[in-house]
Amino acid sequence: MKTGQRVRLRAASPIAKRDEMAADAVGTVICSYRVRARVGAPERLDVKFPSNTVMWGVAADEFEAVDEARQFV
Repeated sequence: MKTGQRVRLRAASPIAKRDEMAADAVGTVICSYRVRARVGAPERLDVKFPSNTVMWGVAADEFEAVDEARQFV
């Protein structure tokens, strides 16, 4: 995933179940990176949501990309 991309938590994500985040909340990737000190570490994302909530360092596979054309349907 890349900076500026719109994403939402996957419904099956344990984070979606644990946090009080609306299932349809769409955020923007503010940073995408890998922790190089860990071999095979997954891509990590920092994502900002409209409620001014920021999720720091969450594995990218916890998110799914939002198709911009279908976002407001």
